[in-house]
Amino acid sequence: MNITICDDRENELENIKRIVSEYAKAHAELSIKIDCYLNPLDMLESISKNGVPDIALLDVCMPGILGTEVAKELKTKSEDNTDIIFLTTSSDFAVEAFALHVNDYLTKPFTRERLTDTLDRIIEKRKRRLFVSVTSGREIHRIDLYQVLYMESKNHNVEIYLKSGKNIKTHTTLADMKSLFDNVKGFISVGASYIVNLRCVQSIIQTELIMVNGQNIPIPRRLRNDVKEWYFDFYREEAVSK
Repeated sequence: MNITICDDRENELENIKRIVSEYAKAHAELSIKIDCYLNPLDMLESISKNGVPDIALLDVCMPGILGTEVAKELKTKSEDNTDIIFLTTSSDFAVEAFALHVNDYLTKPFTRERLTDTLDRIIEKRKRRLFVSVTSGREIHRIDLYQVLYMESKNHNVEIYLKSGKNIKTHTTLADMKSLFDNVKGFISVGASYIVNLRCVQSIIQTELIMVNGQNIPIPRRLRNDVKEWYFDFYREEAVSK
């Protein structure tokens, strides 16, 4: 597991690194590798060459580029697979941060326990994530299934729509994609053209699913009662499991 830390204040960076290093030592089974940067532009350059981290700890107010902009870059490059924690002296960016769906926003000074509790929560969540690899042209994409909004069959291809706003086109059939999701709760086939992640359904009207990105997905007449039942059953099970 790779953890990247970026803070333009050297003493703050060393303090965060010390906490994360102690955490890594206590969780040797995770094989945590730590990279540290004082300059966010150096961090982005390194990521472009060496790949994105699993977890990024970012200051917000840094020279050259705000941590919120760095977070946007990370989410785009990682297809929303990098978990992000903001560590900052100011609460001014909290609303913008959570609009980016970051995992936590810690105001300095924070305790060691506060940071390690957040790391525990993120790592536990990552252990439950499921990934698939799909080919798009000459590129291979590793996709977190829970970041998928829905998939649509189009002209002998399948278009995969992600929470990050990115779309991936792969030359396969919806039936082949469905086989990847058969044992994953919360994904349903909606007619012959769509597979939908129920976690990303904002609402259901009689004839359509309204997704969180505003997309409307038509429900075939024969499936309208079934889709509503699948939706409510899924959330009843989710509520019980919590």
